[in-house]
Amino acid sequence: MRRCTMAKPIREGTGWAFRLRAHGQDIYQSGFASQAAANKAQAKLLAELKLKDQAAGQGPFKTTVAAAFMHYARERLPYLKGARPDSLIINRYLRTLNMPVIRLTPADDHNSGKKGSVYWEVSFVVEEYTRAIPQSLAKHRSAQEARAEKVDEARRRLAAMPMAQVTAHAVQALIDARRAAGYKAAPIANERAELRRLFNHARNRWNWTRPLSNPATHLDMPEPDPPRDSILTNAQWENLSVALCQAGNEYAPSLFCLMLETAMRSCEPLTTARWRHINWTRNILTLPDAKSGGRDVPLGPDAIKILRQLETHAKTKRRKPDQAPWSIDDPIFPTTYEAVKKAWAVARKTCNAGDTPIGDLGIHDLRHTSATRYALHFKGDLPVIMQITGHKTTEMAMRYINIKADTVAHMLHGREPDIADSPAGYRASTVQALDKAQLALEEAKKQTSVAPLRRLPRPHLSNNVVPLHTQRSAA
Repeated sequence: MRRCTMAKPIREGTGWAFRLRAHGQDIYQSGFASQAAANKAQAKLLAELKLKDQAAGQGPFKTTVAAAFMHYARERLPYLKGARPDSLIINRYLRTLNMPVIRLTPADDHNSGKKGSVYWEVSFVVEEYTRAIPQSLAKHRSAQEARAEKVDEARRRLAAMPMAQVTAHAVQALIDARRAAGYKAAPIANERAELRRLFNHARNRWNWTRPLSNPATHLDMPEPDPPRDSILTNAQWENLSVALCQAGNEYAPSLFCLMLETAMRSCEPLTTARWRHINWTRNILTLPDAKSGGRDVPLGPDAIKILRQLETHAKTKRRKPDQAPWSIDDPIFPTTYEAVKKAWAVARKTCNAGDTPIGDLGIHDLRHTSATRYALHFKGDLPVIMQITGHKTTEMAMRYINIKADTVAHMLHGREPDIADSPAGYRASTVQALDKAQLALEEAKKQTSVAPLRRLPRPHLSNNVVPLHTQRSAA
C-alpha cells in the first residue's frame, strides 16, 4: 500500500490548488498558475515527505514555531555563553500561547572558552505568579502593554503557525507591528535574527526541507540606530560623583569609577571578579570568564587605589552574626546590576536637573569614555588600547573610540583640549573627584548630625520696646 499518492489538482478561482494526506499530515497548497505547476509542486513535496524518517521530531508541518523554539532552546542554548538575551526573546513566543518558559541555570562544570563548553542547564517552568507592579509604575506599565498589544497579537499568530507554513509575509507583519509601536531598530533586528537562527537550525540539524527558504531573510527592516558616540567629560564626572554618592548604593560610585579606569564592561567586575583574581604585584586583574573569554585587565594607579579602598571597606565592614568573615573568594562588588542601574538612573536624573546635565548617557558609555581617554593618552596606540579594553579586533576597538572634532582642532593648533570637556580621567583624576564628593557628603552629614540649638519663643514687642540688635546699632 502506497503511503504517499498524488492527488488531482482542483481549480480555485483563476488558479489551481491541491489537497493531500501523507504520513498522517493534511496538506493544502494553492496559488499555482496552472494544473501542471500544481502537479510539479505536489510531486516535489511528496519526494520530500518520503525522507520523513531522516527528519527530526514530528516535522515542519506538525511543529509550531513556539514548539520548535522549545526544541531549539534545549539543543542550542546550553552552549551559548550569552544565552540570556536569546531566552528572553524565545520566552515572548512561549508566553503568547501560555506555554512553559525557559529557565537558565549556570552549569556547575564547564571549560570556559573551549569549543563545546556547556554554560547553562535549560529547563522549562510554568509561570504561576503575576508580577506585582508598584503603584508608581502602574501608569507606565499600562502604557507599555497598550503599545505592545498589536505586537503580541502578531507574535501570537506566528508562534501558533506550523513551521512549514511560515512565510516572509508573516514575519514582516511582526516587524511592521514592532516598528509601528515605536520600538528601536536594534531590538527588532535581534528578534529577526533569532527567528533566522531557528529556521537555519531546523534545516541544518533537523533536516526539515520546509519552508523552502528562510522566511526571516530579505525583509524590509528599519534603518539601524546611529552608533553611540557619547562620552562622559571630566566636568560631568565631578557632578555625577556627587549624585552617585547620594544615590543609595554604596558600591555604585566605586564601580563606575573603576570602569572608567579599566574600560571593563559592567558585568565583568560585578559578576566575575573576586579578590583572589587581583595580583597586587603585577597590577593585574585576571578575569577567568569575560564576554570574549578569560583575560588580564591592566590596573593603573587610580584603579589600584579604588580596589585598596574597597578592600579596606570589605575587611572592616560590620557583618551580621550569621555572615562568614571576609575571604579572598568574596566578590569585589557584593551588589547586583539592577541595584547599580537604579543608582545610575537616580544620579543621572539629579545631574540632568543641574547645571552640568549628562543627557541619556548610559552605564556602557563609560566604556566608550575610557577607550577614548586612553586613545588620547597613548596617542592612538591600538595594541595598547586593545589590551586595556579586551577587544579582539581593531574594528571593534575603533567603535568605542569617540574622539570629537573639537579635540582634533585643538591638537592641530598645538593646544591640549580643555580638561573640563575632555573624557573623564584624561589629564584629571577620577578618584580625586570621587574622594572630593565623598568628603563633601561626609561633611554635610556631620553638619546635619549636630543637633540644632533650641530656638526660644520670640517675645511680643510692644510699641515701647526696642529690639536688642536695634539698641546695639543705635549705640
